[in-house]
Amino acid sequence: MNKGLIVLALIVGIVGIVLWGVSIPRYGFALDTLKVGYIDINRVLENHPRIEKAKKDINDFALKTKEEYQKQLDEAVKNKTAAEAQQLKTEYEARLNQVVAQKQQEILKPILDDIKLTVRDVAKKKGIDIVLRGEIVIVGGVDITDDVIKAIKK
Repeated sequence: MNKGLIVLALIVGIVGIVLWGVSIPRYGFALDTLKVGYIDINRVLENHPRIEKAKKDINDFALKTKEEYQKQLDEAVKNKTAAEAQQLKTEYEARLNQVVAQKQQEILKPILDDIKLTVRDVAKKKGIDIVLRGEIVIVGGVDITDDVIKAIKK
């Protein structure tokens, strides 16, 4: 679900380190001229107007898919030994988890894309150059979580 955001945060972090290492006198600006913001992505996600429907859709899909897989599994384990049945159960569970995770990503993608665009807009309006996930920031930065939540609810 959050793999894309984690990758984005890592990329932003690496870019920040590179800028810090190479920018000082050569490019005419210092790192302290960059304005860093951060957000609590979980809070933003939980406050997104479409998150409750997405949760329901994911849950409904998971329950329906689990029922279908259970029927298939029940049929597949007939006349199997206990070890073979356990192996089939493990395989079915792995496939079920994969299918549900894929559907979850599919359902959440538009919401996460909306959040990214909103974060970009809020950061631009506030003159923020880099936005990180809040759990990455130890000291400093500007918390724009509430501003992003307000903008997303418009």
